[in-house]
Parts: sequence; C-alpha cells; structure tokens
Amino acid sequence: MPASARLLFLLGVSLSAADRTVPPVIELARTGPPEFFADAVVRIIQSGKIPQRDTQVELLEQAFAIANSAREPIRLIAIPGTPPDTREIYRGKAGDLALDRLSLQSRIVRELVTLDRVMARALFDAMTRPKLAPRPCSDPLIADASPYYDAAAAIAQSAFTEKEKQTEAHVQFLTALLAGAQSPNEIAAWTRAVQSVALLPAQWRLLVAALAAKLDASPLDYRPFVMSLDSLAAEIRNIEAIAGTNELSQPFRKYVVTQLKAARCSPDLALDPVSWLDPPVSEDESKPSSRKESFESAQKYFESADSKQLGDSLNALRTAVDDRRARFSDVLRDFNGWRPDGSNVDVFHQKATVLRALLEMTPPGEDRERVLNLAFSFLRSSAVERESPAQWLWEARTIVELANADASKLVAAFPASGNVSLSLYAQLGYFGVSSGTSK
Repeated sequence: MPASARLLFLLGVSLSAADRTVPPVIELARTGPPEFFADAVVRIIQSGKIPQRDTQVELLEQAFAIANSAREPIRLIAIPGTPPDTREIYRGKAGDLALDRLSLQSRIVRELVTLDRVMARALFDAMTRPKLAPRPCSDPLIADASPYYDAAAAIAQSAFTEKEKQTEAHVQFLTALLAGAQSPNEIAAWTRAVQSVALLPAQWRLLVAALAAKLDASPLDYRPFVMSLDSLAAEIRNIEAIAGTNELSQPFRKYVVTQLKAARCSPDLALDPVSWLDPPVSEDESKPSSRKESFESAQKYFESADSKQLGDSLNALRTAVDDRRARFSDVLRDFNGWRPDGSNVDVFHQKATVLRALLEMTPPGEDRERVLNLAFSFLRSSAVERESPAQWLWEARTIVELANADASKLVAAFPASGNVSLSLYAQLGYFGVSSGTSK
C-alpha cells in the first residue's frame, strides 16, 4: 500500500490487537484536538509506557497523519517590539509549545527514526516543506522552519543505508535542502542542524562549499535575517572549526552587508555587530536602500470603555487595604458583565489576562478560592480549546503556574472536569503537578 494511502487508512482504524497494550489516555487523546493527540502520542512513547515497538510505530504513523489537521501549519514568532495584549503576541507565545503541523511532524519523524528508519524517511518525504516568502511589513510575525531541518538532520544521520552513505547520498540530500531555502532563518536552521550529522572531512568540505554559495546568493528578508543573525554567526564559526577552514568568513560578511543594504521593513530591530567580521561592517554598508512600512497590530486589547473600567477596578484592587473585599467584589461584578471586543480567541485572551492578574494579587483565603473556581470554569467551558488549541493550552498552563501553591488543587480537578483536554494534559503530567489519576 502506498504511504499516502496507508496514512489515510490509519485515520479510520484502531490498533486492532495492539489496542490491549495502549494506555487509556491514548483513547482519551483521540477525542481531543488533532494537535493534542499527536503531542500525547509522542509524550507517552517517550515516557516508556508503550514498550512494544510495533505499537509505537503504528501510533506514530497515526499521529503524523492526524497532525496534518493542526490549525497552525508552522510556528510563528513575534518580532521584538510587538505590543503586549495583542493576538499576535499570544500566537507567538503559543508557538513555543510546538503544536503546529511542522513541529509535530518533525517530532514524530525524529522519534520514528530510532524505530523504523524506512518509515521515518517516507514520512519525512510526506512532510510539506515550508515556503517562507517574506511576510508583509504589517505583520509582526515571522515563520520558523527549524523543525524541518531538525528532522532532516535526523534522517541524514540515521535513515540512509551504509551503501547510500558510501556514495554520499546523505550529503547530497543535505545540500539539496539548503539550495531550496527561501529565508535567512532557514540558512541558520540548516547550519545548526547539520552539525548533528556525523560526516567525514571531505564531506564537510562539500557542505562548506554549498553553504558559501548559499550565503553568496541568499534570499533577502530583513526581519528573519536580524532575528537569526546571532545564531548563524555562532554556527558559522562552529562549522569552520569542525571543517578546519575559514572559507565561510568572507561569504558570511557579504551576506550580512547584502541583507543590511536591502530594502527593509520598519522599524529597525536591535542588531549586535558580529565582532569577528574582517573588516567590520561600516555605517554606509548598514544603510538600507529604502524603508518600507511598519507592522500594525490587528487587534489591540483592553481599549473599549468597559475594558478600561475593569482595568481601573483591577488597579484599585491591587493597592487596596481596608476595603479590599469590596474592591474584589467590584472586580468580579465587572468581570462577569464584561463583553470584550474581538473574536472568540481575542475574548478568551482578554478574560484570561484578568484571571491571571487576579491569581497574582489575591492572597490565600475565600477570595482566592473564588478566583480558582472561576479559572477552572473558564478553562473547562471555552470553545477556544477546539478553535485554537495551542493558544488555549498556553493560557491553561500559565494559569496553573500562577496558581502556585494551589496548582495541585486546581489540576486535581481537571480529570473529572468533563473537558477532554484538561483531563488529558493532567494525566500526562504536563502541568508539573500530579492530577491524582492513573496515567
């Protein structure tokens, strides 16, 4: 059966006889968002709770196929200066959880390469390679393709046969990937990832030549360039040391100057000079040919009249002493009647922000119990769990962290909450405290 047909087939079937060896939490994960199922499979296999190799492989195949339905195709990173309390900043924070399609499938391929290298290679070929064209200047997010290159390095190291390696097929595989890179941060990701591959000196020289050529003809994109420059500069030095050469220094300097002189989005991002460039980049070499527009926040929070009123109530509560109980009641009253602007996910983040603030400022006692109950009900009933799973999970984890000494009490209520995702991640131990249930 072709790999693509097999993946589709796996979506509609269970593990037949192997079902008896799968922890119940896997079946719970199947009923949640696709991101959470794929993530749970990797976590449980890494925990050693599924010792049977065949079962591990089948589950990872299923997880790879289901990860195709992840809401975010690739991790997004917010550039420095992105305003707080905006949907963009929360998309960036959620990206850190690696629940986008590319990150999930990369994790699965890297896990599979130790179990079934043929299947791992087939699934890598089935991954959608990211096409990182420059994003509009009005968008303060950049895409991160590094998981793709992490998976590629694992394939080059472990999924090629010895006969293929004798013909340097794995080296050709790596150089072809670099040739197709479309963004400066892809070059940095490739340069870091290939250092995990065991290569002969002559093979390193081939990669150095390919990297020098790519630096000489790199795609222009100011923001990914700046945000990846420190990493790339360090990795260039590492590869020169590994390969015993200094053949990358001048191509890298030309790369830096070319990127700096190209048209760029505003505003300029903080950029530390690369100290070892010879000669150093001059001021004239750093001037862009033209400047484009700046980013615009698509949705700024807490700007409506009732939002500002709630903010004033929170600030009054923060400094209250004698009338604290009355101030607390005012905040809860305003919160319960508050209808923030924006989409479901915008409303979700705004309400979560208020709950986080209340957890930080409310001391132990009856009022804190009310906040904990409010946070529990909020997470349990939010539709954002299905609409934007990674953003929902980021808020859930942050709320648990801010619960501090009450975190165990809060997480202990998750398995019986009636919410699949709260129960799943509590049983996985994701929140850092025991849920009191069997995993």
